[in-house]
Amino acid sequence: MIYADFSRQVLLAATGGRFAFFALWTAFSPQSLNDLGVHLGYTLPSKNAISEFHAIYVGVFIAQAWWCALAFARIEDAAIGNLVAVFLLSQPFGRVIAALRGSLPSALLLVLFILELIRGILLLLVQPTP
Repeated sequence: MIYADFSRQVLLAATGGRFAFFALWTAFSPQSLNDLGVHLGYTLPSKNAISEFHAIYVGVFIAQAWWCALAFARIEDAAIGNLVAVFLLSQPFGRVIAALRGSLPSALLLVLFILELIRGILLLLVQPTP
């Protein structure tokens, strides 16, 4: 275990920034993010597909960015940052389930998978000063 408030805040800020970036990108220009379909693999053939895409990439990602900001501001409360880490690690966990079914992510999603895994583990390893 590493005890370092500033390092943990940097990790929280980077994680929150990534979620905020993708949420804002989707909110303001969903088609341009979807045009990365070569990388993301999404098609949005129906109103429900578009709704689900926005629910995840705007709604859930804004919530994750908000939790990161709260954990950053309340750095002394390790539980908030640890919940951020667990929620973040739920994404690579789901990707591992998909990989076990023969659908390992590729291209941009493989990079995101690795970053999610590294950041989640680092957030659990780097704790606020007791």
